[in-house]
Amino acid sequence: MSSKTNPKKCLIIAAAFFIASCGNAKADFTFGTPTNLGPTVNSSTWDLSPSIPADGLTLYFTSRRPGGYGSWDLWVATRATTDNVWSKPVNLGPTVNSSVRDITSVISADGLSLFFGSNRPGGSGGRDIWVTTRATTEDDWGTPVNLGPTVNSSNWDNNPSISADGLSLFFDSKRPGGSGGTDLWVTTRPTTDDSWGTPVNLGPTVNGPYSDGLPGISADGLALFFSSYEDEPIRPGGLGGSDIWLTTRATVSDSWGPPVNLGPPVNTSADDISQSISADGLTLYFTSRRPGGYGNYDIWQAPIEPVVDFNGDGIVDAADMCIMVDYWGTDEPLCDIGPMPWGDGIVDVQDLLVLAEYLTEEKVDVEADIAAIEDVLNQYALAMNTGDLDLWLSFNTDDIVKMPPDEPAIFGKEDLRASMKPLFDNFTIEMAIYPEETQVDGDLGYSWCTYTLSLTPNEGGEPIFVDGKALGIYKRQDDGSWKLSHDCFNSNVPPTQ
Repeated sequence: MSSKTNPKKCLIIAAAFFIASCGNAKADFTFGTPTNLGPTVNSSTWDLSPSIPADGLTLYFTSRRPGGYGSWDLWVATRATTDNVWSKPVNLGPTVNSSVRDITSVISADGLSLFFGSNRPGGSGGRDIWVTTRATTEDDWGTPVNLGPTVNSSNWDNNPSISADGLSLFFDSKRPGGSGGTDLWVTTRPTTDDSWGTPVNLGPTVNGPYSDGLPGISADGLALFFSSYEDEPIRPGGLGGSDIWLTTRATVSDSWGPPVNLGPPVNTSADDISQSISADGLTLYFTSRRPGGYGNYDIWQAPIEPVVDFNGDGIVDAADMCIMVDYWGTDEPLCDIGPMPWGDGIVDVQDLLVLAEYLTEEKVDVEADIAAIEDVLNQYALAMNTGDLDLWLSFNTDDIVKMPPDEPAIFGKEDLRASMKPLFDNFTIEMAIYPEETQVDGDLGYSWCTYTLSLTPNEGGEPIFVDGKALGIYKRQDDGSWKLSHDCFNSNVPPTQ
């Protein structure tokens, strides 16, 4: 839903660049319909915990599929560009994977460090966090190293998520000092050359008397997605099973806010867990048991879009740009839509760049288009009933294709006139059309309908009754009207009277 840019308003925006302020608001955003990554990535068994580096060209995940070295292994799929499909996944091999569970990996933004959970020997407890590194993305992964007793405990420590700068590592743990069975924790370090510090619980605002885990931190560090497991007690406000939740903060120095359930279409009554966010904040990758998959758990993705129709009139245009100008340099959450969909705390050029992406399409009123097409059907029948051939022809495009049953197709309006003139000249017509379904996609529409037709000879005789079905394709004209461009119909046998 958008419209063309108004140059005058662009000048106003340019002048507003000089305004400066600070804030910490968060914009509204929506999730598009999730799609399954397909049978090349997903298998007939468990596939979960997707993670993608900043370039978006590799997908690391956990799977129980055949061809591994233990009950759970780490795998990777690749693609040449972000517009390409994913390749067949490859096992990371015995240097990284072991004969036990190696699970829930997360790749660093530069693609050089891979953190994961494992219960292999050499750890501190039931499951520990390990890391394997490499010098370049062309090199092989090195022997995994345990993060040590400062990070890992004698209890469950798992499901890491590394910040884009590599200085904060979020994970879940069942260690003492938490609020529930499993809690979210974070360990930090001053530089990537330093050791990790003592983990800190994210606190009761985020954690509750529930099982919360599988964190996924955004590239800007302001949004943390996590899963609330289907354990007793279940976190209230979910849709059933395990759900994905989100907590945000104004800056990386601020506290996390109260978690919000992502709701449909991301969450369902099935288990929806184990999520990560793309570096640009526009795609959520997650794991789900919902219908439509290929195995027990599958990997899905959902687009994330900012809400840019600020005044809610159904079109993104100059009026929305003026609203952004009004709040320029403030922390108004309505207009703070960039660079991530949830904003960065100030309405500035980053938000303008996002808004500009939505100012290129014409406003589309689908309901009005459907009504206009169905009105063509009504006028079409009226023209036949009044015997007005010229009016009837006016509802067809010049290159109309008419496909009557058991007869050759008719091409073009003039041939159509020649074929229909005897009917209009020799019969009194009574026609009724009943639209059954009409849909519109851009400048094309289609409608299928049923009809009844009575043809009474002008020279006398019994009327002929016909009924049937028709399927028409319509094209939007330069003046915005709709005309029939392809018409295919049949007649029921035997006809009803």
